[in-house]
Amino acid sequence: MPPSADNIATFVEVVRRQSLSAAARSLGLPKSTVSRRLVRLEEELHSQLLQRESHKFALTAVGRRFYGQVVAAVDALELAVTQLEQQNHEPRGTIRLTAPPDLGRMVLAPMFVAFLERHADISLDVVLTNRTVDLVQEGIDVAVRASRLSEGSLIARKLCEAELQLAVSKERPGDSEPSNIRSLEQRPFVLHRATGSSQVIKLERAHGASRAQRKSVELTVSGRVNVDDYAALAELVAAGQGVGLMPAIHVRDGVSAGRLVRVFPEWSSRAAHVYLVYATRQQPERVRLLSEFLLASFASHGNV
Repeated sequence: MPPSADNIATFVEVVRRQSLSAAARSLGLPKSTVSRRLVRLEEELHSQLLQRESHKFALTAVGRRFYGQVVAAVDALELAVTQLEQQNHEPRGTIRLTAPPDLGRMVLAPMFVAFLERHADISLDVVLTNRTVDLVQEGIDVAVRASRLSEGSLIARKLCEAELQLAVSKERPGDSEPSNIRSLEQRPFVLHRATGSSQVIKLERAHGASRAQRKSVELTVSGRVNVDDYAALAELVAAGQGVGLMPAIHVRDGVSAGRLVRVFPEWSSRAAHVYLVYATRQQPERVRLLSEFLLASFASHGNV
């Protein structure tokens, strides 16, 4: 009967550690089990491998030769097992992520579903808020932000562009086809984060692929309603409270639902990019997987 692989591996570990106690700790076994394995290996080989003296031991000539013959095979076996475990190990744990509410509800939620279906041992703890969250202080792994970054210490990867488009209520369009973009200054707006009852908005009209070929205009618009949330702004515009300049995702959603109509579709505002943001480059594997998944998902989704 061939000797046990466990007994051989134990023998190699004892020789490496030069101590039964150290080998037992390394293997996670009782010292008595290590000792029994050595005795059994010698019985299986019908040879004395170790010369025992009190708490010490020394290799016999046979033991030294046997060690030299088997150590490479034991190393190769351990490496193969380690690589297989790493390959089969599914990352697990919870990822804490923050994002704006509208982006989370309208774009990220379906992506999260697809990600969770792919990785059964990963959980998501999602904080949807319009405030700028301190990633370190609040223990957030990653943030999706639709704004210009002001914190130089953060690491950001661009997901897509955020395009703001003009829309009005389909039910109460008013003069939905004015001839001149400046005529919008005479119409009421639902304002977003204005400092008063008026606001300056900058729009661009693309004539070609080059940014140098684009024409821009600044309009001073006013309104009776000022909100800090684009979802609420879209609802107010759909209810006929004025023209709205809002993210493309809200315009597409409103048009599909038959509640909004785009005006001056050739004009838009590219106010910011959407970023994936971290506090550090050293991320757990589960966070890396989510990040790569979101980057690929936004690449196929397009601008928001």
